Amino acid sequence: MSEYFLKPGEVLFSKHPIVIKTVLGSCVAVCIHDKEHRWGGMCHYLLPYSPSEEHNSTKYGNIAIYTLLHRFLVKNGSKREDLVASIIGGAFVVFDEREIFFIGDRNIDTAITILRKEKIRILHMHTGGEHGRRVLYNTANNKLHVGSLEKITVEDLYNPNI
Repeated sequence: MSEYFLKPGEVLFSKHPIVIKTVLGSCVAVCIHDKEHRWGGMCHYLLPYSPSEEHNSTKYGNIAIYTLLHRFLVKNGSKREDLVASIIGGAFVVFDEREIFFIGDRNIDTAITILRKEKIRILHMHTGGEHGRRVLYNTANNKLHVGSLEKITVEDLYNPNI
């Protein structure tokens, strides 16, 4: 099965079975799976909400999650009731002074708020804590493997070999 490494700020949807890999610190990944069609996708965002309409980037949770949902519901005709989600990440990992504002917790809250508002059932949550995570997500069967990373750097978020 093909593998793809998802970097921060990226969104990936696939009708074909693939394994999406990513590494998370305070970032959050949201995986969405269509149970009927066996499609899947993931977004990986760094910050909870875009500060303005000019900052229309998938590095923000509100933009990334809605972009992924759009791929399912609008572009590919998934039914809302067939979708399930997993939320991973949001650790308290201090990379810089921004962590003082609990970015991880706010990233988790963003995912929960949007998915509940959009009536997408949350099946799994692997969130919080003080360690980063390595994630493997199979888009065909919605299988998720989450491993803990005790030490993580910003560069690790872009390293597919972790």
